[in-house]
Amino acid sequence: MRQVFYPVAKVRQLTRLQQPHRSYPSITIQGWSILNRELYKHKKPGRIFVYFTVKSTSMKKALACCILLFATLYVSAQNVPATNLKGEGIIVGFVKDSLTNKAVKFVTTVIKSIETGSVFDETVTDDKGKFTFTGMPEGNFVVTLSFIGYNSAIVKASITEKNKTINLGTIILVPRAETLKEVVIDSRRSLIEEKVDRTVYNAELDKTIAGGDAIDVMRRVPLLSVDIDGNVTLRGSQNFKVLINNKPSTISANNLADALKQIPADQVKSVEVITSPSSKYDADGSAGIINIILKKNSLRGIIMDMDMAAGIRGAYFGLNGEYRNKKMGFSIGGFGRGTYNIHGEYGNTQTIGATANYQNAGTRRHDLSGNYTLGWDYEIDKSNYMTATARYSLLNTHNFLDNLVTNTFQNDALDTTLLDQVEVTGKSGTVDISFDYTHAFSQRQRELTFLTLFSRTDRANDFMDINESPNVFSVLGKLKNTNTGLNQEITQELDYQTAIDSNQLLEIGAKYIVRHVTSDFKYLNAVGDADYMLNTNPILTNVFNYQQNVKAGYIDYTLNTKSAYSFKTGARYEYTTINAQLPNQSVYSTSIPSYGLLVPSINISRRLKNAKAIKFAYSRRIQRPSIQFLNPNVQPSNPLNVTTGNPALGPEYTNNFELSYSTYIKSTNVSFAAFYRNTNKAIESVRLPGTNGDTVKTTFANIGKESTYGLNLFTTLVIGKKVSLNGGADLYYLVLDNNLPVTDPGYINYSLHNKGLVFSARLSGGYNFSQGWQLYIYSWYR
Repeated sequence: MRQVFYPVAKVRQLTRLQQPHRSYPSITIQGWSILNRELYKHKKPGRIFVYFTVKSTSMKKALACCILLFATLYVSAQNVPATNLKGEGIIVGFVKDSLTNKAVKFVTTVIKSIETGSVFDETVTDDKGKFTFTGMPEGNFVVTLSFIGYNSAIVKASITEKNKTINLGTIILVPRAETLKEVVIDSRRSLIEEKVDRTVYNAELDKTIAGGDAIDVMRRVPLLSVDIDGNVTLRGSQNFKVLINNKPSTISANNLADALKQIPADQVKSVEVITSPSSKYDADGSAGIINIILKKNSLRGIIMDMDMAAGIRGAYFGLNGEYRNKKMGFSIGGFGRGTYNIHGEYGNTQTIGATANYQNAGTRRHDLSGNYTLGWDYEIDKSNYMTATARYSLLNTHNFLDNLVTNTFQNDALDTTLLDQVEVTGKSGTVDISFDYTHAFSQRQRELTFLTLFSRTDRANDFMDINESPNVFSVLGKLKNTNTGLNQEITQELDYQTAIDSNQLLEIGAKYIVRHVTSDFKYLNAVGDADYMLNTNPILTNVFNYQQNVKAGYIDYTLNTKSAYSFKTGARYEYTTINAQLPNQSVYSTSIPSYGLLVPSINISRRLKNAKAIKFAYSRRIQRPSIQFLNPNVQPSNPLNVTTGNPALGPEYTNNFELSYSTYIKSTNVSFAAFYRNTNKAIESVRLPGTNGDTVKTTFANIGKESTYGLNLFTTLVIGKKVSLNGGADLYYLVLDNNLPVTDPGYINYSLHNKGLVFSARLSGGYNFSQGWQLYIYSWYR
């Protein structure tokens, strides 16, 4: 596929639909229901054609009617310094379908001289609907666009000594009336889009996700698998970078599943899965990037939207509003969600030598989450644009293990029985503030963007364990852990792009990231019902400070050839400095050296006939350890399973290779890919016997080496107007090596290997009933 590059400021000049009008009936366009609306009258000169099909209810047989509406569209021509040489003119334009508003490729475009009537040149549009004529002499010309199933369009253009570059803007092709009789346009076909470097799931077209959260959205996204607890994997890996509106956020640093619960599904516009990111993106995320795009309204005037629901296990309330005039807009949104009455059971069997432990308990959980946003954007002029966004997210969770019974057997004989009441609480609040400025130069495809971002999450993870006598239910002892901390990130980024030629683009940029993490953890004990006393053991009570600075620069080059090939290659260099501190340095080794990393990337794609495409990609990625792996706080919420982080962890490095193919078979979209992923210094969990002999202690180390050979398949099938199915399968062969040496004979061999096949599959389907009701089913297997 070929890419088209167009300044952001120009795209925002498109006119918008708005304002009710009683004289128009209900109209359906590409799955969107637009009731009583007319086309907004823009003040600038020009025309844009919008075509609708309307079903008549007054006749026995529905007829397709054509309503041709006019609105204005003007894209200013670029002023190029005049020269006395002829043959330096350029004429460029973009072609879109009037119904779908999508680019129309392979449109035959002919340019003729008005004075002589002779054909000067001929070309076809690329996959983004773009056409370009170069080497044009001075004179008056007429451009004719024609394609099967569409009415031809004619546009005039003049090349003068003072104006040699003409941008015709967007030209709308209207389907012929005879081809639209009894046509029903179904948006489900475009629910999944395959692009040159990513797979896009258009969540706004899926009406079955209303009332849920972002986890419900992720269950429907190709290449992703989501388990019952909301944990997301990408091609079997949890090491990926999560972006929100192309920006990082500390909201997902601690626990992605909890972060996704704070984003309502109704606010998600689309989800992009980028398995081979270009050098423009941060190198974080060994498996790739998941980019969550949130909705933004672009209509003018005052808009308010409210929705709510309540059930036996949860309730939510949402309110969104926006005010927009010609150049400025304000938006505000709020969402609150509560879950309750979530009950379950817990069981655990654990054997170490001659000691066996059996645990069981009842579980309870209730959560409260919220997400609140305030946005502002201002179009200074056609070349300068600014946006600012502030977002606050909160999450309060409570998990209970009621009557946790632990029976310990020594040599098959019951030794002890313990009874515990455990409560684990988590509270977090995240602030994201961003400011973007974009300047589009007068030259084509030249743009400068500046971004600054502040993100901070304040979090408290506490647990309390009350040990009771299993016979008389008296309190024998109490244990409490409090762990408060912050995760803060400040980012500044400068990006510049410029066209070298009509089919080449150069992108360069620089970025500076300052990350600061603090964890303040304390342990308190009590005997019986006595008051809590602080445990001053530095392993259990301490303050962990971790600072990470990343300086980065990148360069990307894109070439689109006339033979339907696209090449995008680049390199990124990142230099990381780390400083980790604990008051008692003798407890942990925290000397972490600085390191630099060169990250190359290559994307090659080839367009085939009938919307088929093949793509090869290579990228090198890095996975820096997150706070959940670094935090040295000991977490024994279950006394038999203790977890602690490792502050001295380093990053893991991954090489990704991918070959993919996508095609349409009648009404079925099929995409499959073969990939190879190799990871060195992988962060793996290490489990060792605890000091008591019957306890398992889990920590983390850079000891893993992984090689993954995999296949992905995803398909979307539409059967008539009622049934839609989509599903996917992942099959990969995993080879693991812990990279530890083989010790001398007679000693313990710590070198371990494992390999085998991993298979997962997911299938979802929908059935459309009458009057807007729909049944949706989702299943998952691994």
